[in-house]
Amino acid sequence: MRHRILIRALGVCSTIMAASGCATSALLEQELTKTNTQTVLAFEATVYNKHQVQQAFEHYIGAGFVEHDARLVADPGSADGPAAERAYRTLIAHEPPDAHRVFLRSIAQGQLVATQSLWDLDSRTGNAVSVVDIYRLREGRIVEHWDVLDAAGQRGGAVRGPGGDAVPGASLPP
Repeated sequence: MRHRILIRALGVCSTIMAASGCATSALLEQELTKTNTQTVLAFEATVYNKHQVQQAFEHYIGAGFVEHDARLVADPGSADGPAAERAYRTLIAHEPPDAHRVFLRSIAQGQLVATQSLWDLDSRTGNAVSVVDIYRLREGRIVEHWDVLDAAGQRGGAVRGPGGDAVPGASLPP
């Protein structure tokens, strides 16, 4: 009889420990997702709003960085971080000094973080681009990047920005 009670008690304890382990794992996953999102937003703000490409690459880009944007690197999908950094510097150097990004939202799951932003290239003329960036991170560093750009105003609909202003060229359900 004692043997059965001990076995049941061990079963209950192991179930509680397993549930506790799942909760701990879920919390670690949430923390990782939060940290990765903060890393990506800091990278984008440093590159596109502060225009400090070198600092962004030093602080946020990991070894073996892969850029998938054919506009930025000659061999998209190859691990050539220095070439990508040079391309970002060239891109930023050709922007007007007041060019910046307005970040609308981010979505993250584990190692992947996606952001949606409005890239305001010239606030005087309204020249803007809607951008969705997708990043993969490893050990807290960005190691891969994809993006999709759409010139704002070329398509119907609107996305509401943080201040409630319409962002032309993007559509979302209400």
